[in-house]
Amino acid sequence: MVEIIDVILPIFTLIVAAILTIPVFRLAHKSRYSNAITTAWFIAIFAVVGICVANLSLSYFSIANPPTLNLNLNGMSASPFQSSLLIDALSLYMAIIIVAVSIVVIVYSVFFINSAERLTGRYFAVMLMLTAALLGAVFAGDLLTLFIFWEIATAAVAFLMLFRKNAFSINAAMKYLIMVIIASAFVLLGLSLVFGITGSLNYIAISNAISTVSSANMPMLIVAFVFIAAGYAIEAAIVPFHFWLPDAYTASPAPSAAFLSALVDQGSYYILIRILLYIILPPGQGPIDWTIMLSIMAALTMIVGNIFALVQIDIKRLIAYICVADVGYNLIAITSVTALGMTGNLYFFLIGGLTTALAFMTIGVLNNHGIKTLDDAAGIGKKMPWVSIALIVAGLSFAGVPPFGGFMAKYFVFTAAIEANYSWLAVIGILTSILQTAYIFRLINIMYGKKAKDDKPIAFKMNKKIFIPIFIMVAAIFILGLFPNIILQLIQPVINQLPFFTLLI
Repeated sequence: MVEIIDVILPIFTLIVAAILTIPVFRLAHKSRYSNAITTAWFIAIFAVVGICVANLSLSYFSIANPPTLNLNLNGMSASPFQSSLLIDALSLYMAIIIVAVSIVVIVYSVFFINSAERLTGRYFAVMLMLTAALLGAVFAGDLLTLFIFWEIATAAVAFLMLFRKNAFSINAAMKYLIMVIIASAFVLLGLSLVFGITGSLNYIAISNAISTVSSANMPMLIVAFVFIAAGYAIEAAIVPFHFWLPDAYTASPAPSAAFLSALVDQGSYYILIRILLYIILPPGQGPIDWTIMLSIMAALTMIVGNIFALVQIDIKRLIAYICVADVGYNLIAITSVTALGMTGNLYFFLIGGLTTALAFMTIGVLNNHGIKTLDDAAGIGKKMPWVSIALIVAGLSFAGVPPFGGFMAKYFVFTAAIEANYSWLAVIGILTSILQTAYIFRLINIMYGKKAKDDKPIAFKMNKKIFIPIFIMVAAIFILGLFPNIILQLIQPVINQLPFFTLLI
């Protein structure tokens, strides 16, 4: 039996750990073993959080075919007027991803960022707070609770972007905050309209109320959901709302870019899934046919992201535009509204997060050695072989080259589009993937085929333990590409809880 404390405990643990992280770092700075102490601290935190999430999952799945649980703070069935937490297979799947990816990126951050820097303790405290906010968002059972947790997450994102405090990062953070304020205004307006029409912000209550809304109120309800979807589309960087993302990721320190691309970006897709599939419902079962508009936005996002990536000279910015393109591939999966599409989307959550995190982690190492542009990367395949191999794995996974995880992710997504009679969208996805492969191979050619500017070896300036989290990501992308059933078994319960899907797996 799941209790409310089981849901709150991992979130509360991360909040308490965030508060304690600053004094722990102050003590660690006085020791010769600063990195060891801070690494052990984060491993201990995530061991506790992992145990909490595992216990929650085991409690929930202790019965066959468990129902969706919507709990208020008293642990009882949620009232339409109360803030609530929701437990189902989807929220648990997302929570597992958040915890697993967070610990790897944070360990990387410990080796990347000089622990003696001012505000380092606060930086890691914010990363923990951001993780707690993301867990709160995926466990939210109503639109207001979701909004509050997501706003906490966006505030944390702005701090991570501003850590270096240079002109570029300040400009990027300002652009991000302006877009977030606009998005928040859209969402708040939509929430007020939904509450006025349905009398609730609870996911289940809204979904049930939609079928009884009068024809006079239906146009206003549609407008409300358009505002909500538009707000979260801005934060998901869907074209034409993508302008903030390339600057944000390019200006952020590598650990921040890895964290944001792997978790915050993926969280945005989760919100769209929760709203479109669990509240509004698919066409034929809900009041709005949202698939046509979403398919157009998916096509534009894939095309724009890949074309802009093709012309980039800065490697980090190139990867940022690949992140924009990946948003489009995720939208294909949502648009298909099939079991295979949902499977592809959830698989893409994990593989896309791992791949973008790996790319930014390797680029962080390159940037620290003065390698920022394609010209700088000439010949580094021989000078920095391990970093180069990791970046190639990320690039090939992005392009959907077998046997890496990105291949299976795109296979699921494109097959689902064809199955749902969106063959034209699958064709665009395949063509843009070919374009993606072309500029990834251009990068590989520069790294291995072009002669370096000089023959001097590159002295490695960083802690070599930084390769541990990097190659954990490499191994995960390779293993999950060869054995996708490891993840598909976690996804199947999500499919089982959506009765309008025909089970295809």
